[in-house]
Amino acid sequence: MKTIKHIPMLLLFSFALFAQSSDLKNEPGYVDFGDFSAFESSTGVTEVILEEDLLSMLAQISSEEDPNIMAILNGLKLVKAHVFEVSEENQDELKSRIDKIDSRLTGSNWKRIVRTRSAEEIANVYIKQNSSKQIVGLAVTTLESDGEAAFVNIVGTIDLATIGKLGNKFNIPHLEGVGKHNGDSDED
Repeated sequence: MKTIKHIPMLLLFSFALFAQSSDLKNEPGYVDFGDFSAFESSTGVTEVILEEDLLSMLAQISSEEDPNIMAILNGLKLVKAHVFEVSEENQDELKSRIDKIDSRLTGSNWKRIVRTRSAEEIANVYIKQNSSKQIVGLAVTTLESDGEAAFVNIVGTIDLATIGKLGNKFNIPHLEGVGKHNGDSDED
């Protein structure tokens, strides 16, 4: 009988989690990278998903050791990163996914601020601005043929000059140099 009493509470909790995730998908800086289940059998897989409530808690905890981190985290609603080890089996599919994301983002009001293409590496960094030219989204896609592929999305008010600190603080791959890039780079 006690279990039956908890069912409405579990349903309400589940709905609240679903509603929060759905709300994030409606944010202008949100990027849907698609389903990654095909890559989850890779040897090395890292997934980081920090939503607004957890980011606020981390800001409070981190503020004593680094007061600047609170300023960085305030205004963020989501930090997500999916990193996969690149192998001969998944390299073409990962490259194809990055190309599709590039086409979709550049065709939908995202500004590509970094582009690197070489035989060994593909890297793209995009920003989304609101009507006030404030950055409200950041997306990073990278592929190193002998290393990793990463798909990173940060949603919320973003200061590019400090975003590398966020990557270092929470060990989020491929964010270290984002604030240091000033423009596009096409390497062949």
